[in-house]
Amino acid sequence: MKQASLKDAANALQSALSALEKSLDPMLGRLALLETKAREAEGFSEDRSRLAAELDEALENRRVREAEFEALSKQTRAELDMTIHALKDALAGGVDG
Repeated sequence: MKQASLKDAANALQSALSALEKSLDPMLGRLALLETKAREAEGFSEDRSRLAAELDEALENRRVREAEFEALSKQTRAELDMTIHALKDALAGGVDG
């Protein structure tokens, strides 16, 4: 009789283990999905950091170009003012002469 109850206990244990495995399968699937999503999120975070660095670099380049443009603009205005002044002097001298 003892042999039968040991066999019954082993069968019950096997049945319980099978039920546990079946109940764990969906959770393992969800865990795998969460791990995949976590890796994707990490990739997005890396992309975001890279894009932020690229944006900072582009903004700095823009600032440098704007400063260069402003300096060139001032220089051009000064040269135009000198040219206008020289033309006025030449025209004024030509009218008097």
